[in-house]
Amino acid sequence: MDPTAGSAPQSFGPPDPSLIPSPPTDAAKQVAHAFAGISVTLNVISFLVFGGRIWTRSVPVFRLAWDDYAISVAYVLVLANSILLLLTVPYAFGSDPNSMTLQDVINGNKYAVISQPMWAWSMAAIKISVAGMLMRVEQEKPWRRFLWAMVAVQVVLCIYNTIIQAVQCIPLEAAWDLLGLITDAECISKDAIRISSICVSSVNVATDIIFALLPINFLRKVQRPLRERIIIGILMGLGIFASVASMIKAAAAANFGRTDDPNAEGISIGTWSCIEEQIGFIAACIPCLRSPFQKLLARWGIVTTQNGGTKPTAASGYGGMYGGGSARRGTRDHTTANGDVVRLESMRDATSNSEENILAEIGDIKSQVIWRTTEVRLEEHDRAMDSPNYIQKREDYHVV
Repeated sequence: MDPTAGSAPQSFGPPDPSLIPSPPTDAAKQVAHAFAGISVTLNVISFLVFGGRIWTRSVPVFRLAWDDYAISVAYVLVLANSILLLLTVPYAFGSDPNSMTLQDVINGNKYAVISQPMWAWSMAAIKISVAGMLMRVEQEKPWRRFLWAMVAVQVVLCIYNTIIQAVQCIPLEAAWDLLGLITDAECISKDAIRISSICVSSVNVATDIIFALLPINFLRKVQRPLRERIIIGILMGLGIFASVASMIKAAAAANFGRTDDPNAEGISIGTWSCIEEQIGFIAACIPCLRSPFQKLLARWGIVTTQNGGTKPTAASGYGGMYGGGSARRGTRDHTTANGDVVRLESMRDATSNSEENILAEIGDIKSQVIWRTTEVRLEEHDRAMDSPNYIQKREDYHVV
């Protein structure tokens, strides 16, 4: 008699992905190492320019504004996004690629899915910060309305991107379920996701180009030599490289899943996303690093200098640069023909010597009025005590 006769069929549980080997291909390893090197390098540069921006906006006078807070939020998101993407390629940092299992691949897909909304919000925060910075130097209402419209576009775009990523699969865990263990999941088709990705990338490319070209309009009004304005425009136009990276990423996303190595494809898309994000962030911070770049350009003989320093702009004496600020007191003595001493005490904006940003705040001359207030105090002392007549004069300049 068969001992197994009449017994219940033996059941097996779901396969354990941690026991299934899944080493990356040579192409995936090559792309992963390139991505790790690029990401770490750009993160170091981003940290330096961000730290320089916050420093120049805080010293000697604390002048952080809402665009600085927006770029601070962007930096946190950029850093978090970079960490998540680097976690998808642990073998790029010394781990044995041959020890990779399917569970590692699943975890990498999960990190990539979670990072996508962070990327969307970081890009929005970067461009919102750029718009806020441009509003500080542009007072014309049509331009300000256009910049606010660009801010609204960024908010709508990142909200849409977040919703698409959140509902691509219900439940969301099915998006990285490579074994198909979640049988009742409802997911958006790959073609729909591909079309959505192309549309989002197209808008990103357009806005990258717009924000990269907008400073050209403002540079026309800056009182600086043409050669210096060209260099400044190039520095501020680094966003063009972000748009190029976005184009390459869009092309890679459109072809995703059409090769036999989706792992390498995903890493390539993540690499270009990182480049787009980091270059945009760096380009947003560079305009605030006025003094270091001017000193560097002066050392190369590209910009003009005067009295050992950078030639001041026309706006620096009347309200300073990049959005006003606190005033500081300066004193100067002058001896008249009859031997009297006249002491001139003036109030100047602290930002006239601030190591802050490349562009001076020019504003709309038609919409601003310069008020000059002069206070004169005469004090007469006894000549026998060799005390000269003392005249104190204070000049305040107010831009309203």
